[in-house]
Amino acid sequence: MNLLRLSVVGAGVAFLVAGCGGRRSNGKVDFSQMGPSINSKRYANLEKIAAKDLKCQEELTPQYLGENQYQMIGCNAEGVYELKCKVGQCSWIPDVRARAEFDMGCSRFDLKTSKLDRVTTGVAGCGKRATYRLSTAGRGYSWVLNSPVAQDELSAPAPAAAPEPAPAPVDEVPVPTEL
Repeated sequence: MNLLRLSVVGAGVAFLVAGCGGRRSNGKVDFSQMGPSINSKRYANLEKIAAKDLKCQEELTPQYLGENQYQMIGCNAEGVYELKCKVGQCSWIPDVRARAEFDMGCSRFDLKTSKLDRVTTGVAGCGKRATYRLSTAGRGYSWVLNSPVAQDELSAPAPAAAPEPAPAPVDEVPVPTEL
């Protein structure tokens, strides 16, 4: 009886290892071109996060950007994710534009990012700009708005000009005064 149970468990493990475990196929991904920290498990996790974030159930196309940053493309959308590892524990940092899209009321496609320092990123678009700070949330990461959303000076409406004083009536002549 134990031999039968062992063979059933072995067959189940074989299916999982062979890729029949229900995960997306990543056979097209060449991990040797994807940076030093990526492996099939981390990539499957990235695909799951990006599919949810981009609202895309089609196969996503990855692109390694360097420094553990990956761009995922699919369904006419794209997101940038970073793998951050500490003492062998790795987590994906979400695309800051997903948070900025809500705060700034602007499509993520219109937003540009600039890394200001190790944990701060600036986001600009649609005539607005804001800064975000990376925060640890349990074992994961999230972006927190670190400044008020400001209107860009170039796109801000011009201040209203002060009204000009009313001209003096033409028939009145000022009278000189003596002291």
